[in-house]
Amino acid sequence: MYKESPFPSRILIVKTSSLGDIVQSFNVLDDLHRRFPGISVDWAVEASLFSIVAAHPLVRKAIPLDIKRRKNLFSSLRELRREKYDLVFDLQGNCKSGVITLLSRGKVKVGYDFKSVREWPNILATHLRFNVSKQKNIRLFYLELLERYFQKPISTEIEGVRFNIQPEEKGKIAHILSKVPAGPKIMVCPGSKWVNKQLKGDTLTIFLKMIELKYEASFLLIWGDEAEKQLSLGIAKELWRAYVVEKLAIPTWQNLMNEVDLVIAVDSSALHLCGTTSTPSFSIFGPTSPQIFKPIGQKHFAFQGPCPYRRTFEKQCPVLRSCPTGACMRDLKAEELFRAFQNQCGFLQP
Repeated sequence: MYKESPFPSRILIVKTSSLGDIVQSFNVLDDLHRRFPGISVDWAVEASLFSIVAAHPLVRKAIPLDIKRRKNLFSSLRELRREKYDLVFDLQGNCKSGVITLLSRGKVKVGYDFKSVREWPNILATHLRFNVSKQKNIRLFYLELLERYFQKPISTEIEGVRFNIQPEEKGKIAHILSKVPAGPKIMVCPGSKWVNKQLKGDTLTIFLKMIELKYEASFLLIWGDEAEKQLSLGIAKELWRAYVVEKLAIPTWQNLMNEVDLVIAVDSSALHLCGTTSTPSFSIFGPTSPQIFKPIGQKHFAFQGPCPYRRTFEKQCPVLRSCPTGACMRDLKAEELFRAFQNQCGFLQP
């Protein structure tokens, strides 16, 4: 038997992977602290992603689980079982998280029901299970589980936080910003894991030139791998006020995001990270749905490229990884992007 706690003081979140999924689920922390000021929230996460969760200021303790190495897993599970919780929320919904939820010491364990869960054995680990539609913004998918349990509505306006970073990292940010002249500061994150989510380099460059001329904006170009670095360097050569930023740790990158006026990104980890900040975004989608994946709130705007083959989908195009043309992104024109940008981002002032 389990005993519900109407005023929980300690909560465990089980969301072990992946990076993008974890960042997209961070909004549950805002909701929990809004409902219960002063509450303690711990988070069980894969050891490789520990530093990201540990940097979040609304997490009391991140519990690293070395899931890939059995010997280390047992010791990390002992660490997990040292704590007692009023509530455990399993946001992952698969077999792996089910084992962690089952072994955690929680009075009430909450998860998704048979229709919503990723892998059905997970339901054996929870006491209360709720059906949440998967055809909604992914952040709302996580938040609605809390709403269904607490039976009180969530807030979709996220104030944003700053991840915890060391003083030397704050110094890096100050040095970067010292190079940027007055006027709107826009962070540009052109990269994505999937080629068919990326804009053509020439299209992005012309689009940014239009913004530069209209708004007297400066650009901070962010990259993740060598190909993205070379793309960023090429774009910077064509603009008057563009700076290619050194590679930053994710918590430092998130703090820098909080210092700019806007983030421009495609559907990527960069866009999801922006959703944890107070900064607005303008995102460009093609083979995925902005209704599902863009950050929530009225300060986030999106443009979706049309499919010339008339494919329809609710979350993700079935040929995202295999479409030979990627035309929904690759055929976009800078002029149509700029028109959408002007309509949605008029708050920017030169």
